[in-house]
Amino acid sequence: MSGPPYHYGTAIIGLFGVAGLAGAAIAPVAGRLADRGRGRSTTLGAILALLGSWALLAPGAHSLAALIAGIVLLDLGSQALHISNQSAIYALRPRARSRLNTAYMVAYFVGGAVMSAAASLIYSVAGWGGVCVLGAATAAAALCLWLVTSRGATP
Repeated sequence: MSGPPYHYGTAIIGLFGVAGLAGAAIAPVAGRLADRGRGRSTTLGAILALLGSWALLAPGAHSLAALIAGIVLLDLGSQALHISNQSAIYALRPRARSRLNTAYMVAYFVGGAVMSAAASLIYSVAGWGGVCVLGAATAAAALCLWLVTSRGATP
């Protein structure tokens, strides 16, 4: 954002954090859907949002509108997925919520750190397009996992 084509300063770059409001808004919606037994559908919708976000983020290297739309959709998808994942793990053993949440959050942050490092490496080699391919491939892998585990599952 500070380099070509945008050349924004830190104050303007910081405003992109406002996109986080979208994720905050979707969290209670995703939670209510999961509570009503629609966790798998919520998970699918979140994964599809993540896939769509990378399609918008790819042209974001040169289009501010695409970049902002992609950031909002990425945040919506990731927050909805996070909430639906937590709902699913809490249902596994309600009496072990704290332990399950600890394991989930450790995996969540380790995965985030690994993918951040991978994105940095790929950016240095393949630029923004490479990062978008990595993000889309990760979302596609999540979709494949969802499809494999959906056989015979309730929505």
